[in-house]
Amino acid sequence: MPVYKKVRKDGTSAWYYDFCYRGQRYRAVGGTTKTQALRIQEKVRSMVMLGEYGLVAQVKDPKFEDFAVTYLQRRQHLRSQKRDNLSVRTLTPFFRGRTLKRISAGDIEDYISKRLAEGRAPATVNRELTCLKRMYNLAIKWKEATYNPVNDVDFLEEPPGRTRYLSEEEAQRLIDSAIDHLKPIIITALNTGMRLGEILNLKWQQVHIERVLDPYIEVENTKNNKKRNIPLNDDMVVLLDSIAHKEDDFVFHGLFGDPVKYIKVPWRTALKRANIKDFRFHDLRHTFASHFIMKGGDAMTLKEILGHSSLKMVERYTHLASSHKRRQVNNLNGAFTIRHLYATSAAKAMNDGQQTSLSS
Repeated sequence: MPVYKKVRKDGTSAWYYDFCYRGQRYRAVGGTTKTQALRIQEKVRSMVMLGEYGLVAQVKDPKFEDFAVTYLQRRQHLRSQKRDNLSVRTLTPFFRGRTLKRISAGDIEDYISKRLAEGRAPATVNRELTCLKRMYNLAIKWKEATYNPVNDVDFLEEPPGRTRYLSEEEAQRLIDSAIDHLKPIIITALNTGMRLGEILNLKWQQVHIERVLDPYIEVENTKNNKKRNIPLNDDMVVLLDSIAHKEDDFVFHGLFGDPVKYIKVPWRTALKRANIKDFRFHDLRHTFASHFIMKGGDAMTLKEILGHSSLKMVERYTHLASSHKRRQVNNLNGAFTIRHLYATSAAKAMNDGQQTSLSS
């Protein structure tokens, strides 16, 4: 990258050099003129190539497999540990033997090509790239790397995510087909959009139905550890009030009063009884979101309820509102119009209907 000029807040200016060598970035003030900056840049570049530049000795450069162990050890307390383990297990064989500094954007492109050739979906490869990018960001923070080569790689385009949702009739059929301790779990998912893990780990201290005007559930997002408040409708307040046992920690219990941990068998049984196919528990979250939008809810509110980081995450649902837009616009009929035109049109429609009735 050529040298460039930068104006400071106080009005003074300086020329900076900025270049990369073997995945490591070097950027600093080179002088008050372009000529000075070019001269300093060449001097620093020569020192770096000879291994004489001071920053090189200050930053460690571990092998990928060694840093991977450190990375997993320091993140084992996070809920993303399982996903991290899978990604690191896949990344390590490819990058084994290379130090972090020796891995380039080209190497990462080769990795992407290999994974696609193995038949892996773009979404899967992107999750692995996300893990690799996070590893480098933390390596920089821990002084074990100075540059993140993943920043120079384009992530793969992913096809639109699956949006399978139930009609109201199918949802009721599913509830009716479920065993007793599964019913409130399904109803909660349908009315709040909560993830299965969030529901099964829900404790009474997170439930605030005593707030008559704005009852809500406080949830810690299982993906990013951020808290969000989920408003409760009247049906949810009635449900939670009916099962409330304040002496218990967990809200939902199994047949013998113990907290529910697994629902795979009763879930599959309920689906079979309700004659619902190709449907996962997570699709109840899609069902909530889809009906929320179709009933006039806005995308921003949905984003906050679901705990998504951006509006792009809820774009998959917004097209569902199109078939309901005309119905909502029709609510304005007669409010803003030229009265005699509206009356003439209504009379014509009535007259056409009468003639059709007589002719039949």
